[in-house]
Amino acid sequence: MKWTTPVTVATDKGFVRHGMPILMLGSCFADNIGIYLQESKFDVCLNPYGTLYNPESIACAIERLAENRPFVKSELRHDGNLWYSYMHHGSFSAGDADATLQAINRSYERAARLLPCCQRLIVTWGTAYVYKLKETGETVANCHKQPEKLFERTRMATSEIIARWEAVTKLLHSYAPQCRVLLTVSPIRHLRDGAHPNQLSKAALLLAADALCQRYPKTYSYFPAYEIVMDELRDYRFYADDMTHPSTAAVTYIRERFAEAYFSPQTAGLAAACEKIATGLRHQPLKGCDTPAYRHFAASLLQQMDELTKCCDTIDYTKEKKEIEQLLQHNGNEL
Repeated sequence: MKWTTPVTVATDKGFVRHGMPILMLGSCFADNIGIYLQESKFDVCLNPYGTLYNPESIACAIERLAENRPFVKSELRHDGNLWYSYMHHGSFSAGDADATLQAINRSYERAARLLPCCQRLIVTWGTAYVYKLKETGETVANCHKQPEKLFERTRMATSEIIARWEAVTKLLHSYAPQCRVLLTVSPIRHLRDGAHPNQLSKAALLLAADALCQRYPKTYSYFPAYEIVMDELRDYRFYADDMTHPSTAAVTYIRERFAEAYFSPQTAGLAAACEKIATGLRHQPLKGCDTPAYRHFAASLLQQMDELTKCCDTIDYTKEKKEIEQLLQHNGNEL
């Protein structure tokens, strides 16, 4: 007897490889896959604007990267406590304008350098609802808890999303011709919109994604994260305490389905070895870093890193090795 309804994922082995420049944009669900890829040492630039939710804001983010136009102080807003940008997530906000701008542009410049050579753009749409600032008519990526009266809330129609992303497609074809786009719709429900409006929103996103895949099959493909959660994992044990976000087990399962679909056997082996090292790097010794046991453990990690970098010269552990070596040296000096 079957206890689930399996979702078929169109496989494309080798679609994601180490050394391949990858840009990821979108909702917090993009972070779940992106962090896994980063820990597995793929060349990933993850959410350079912070978490983005709607197709319009993500399109604007890509266009701004292609313009190679860093942000200026006049684009920031101040609410009396924090400086923020309506194009960015609140994680960039700070009490100092220069610190906010520096963080924004440091992230922006890395992504702008990557875009022309980007080979994979992985996009996760979260909602078709957008908030437009009444003062300017611009769609904001984040309202930053500003008064609701400042914004007009609307839902993008499927045709509007398609037209907007056809313009993005044209831009990518000319600016990053090697780039292929993987679209995903976030399974995280926006229940503040209401159950039925959330379904309408997701439907608009799903129809738009399908239309782009049909019209531009050489550019777009689709990973069914939404369907996997809604069908295969149709049980509240696969949700976090808020009953909205996927649980750790659900996220792990989706990562596995992603890897099965897009990793070659060689890439899967490298990723598994990188995951093992990442687990080791998160290890916190109970008795401090100056014990023989920890030194042996650290030496083993360093050896694993050396072996991996010899197998694949695009995998880089320079930063991690330096941190371990400095830690061991520091503790050795204290003995």
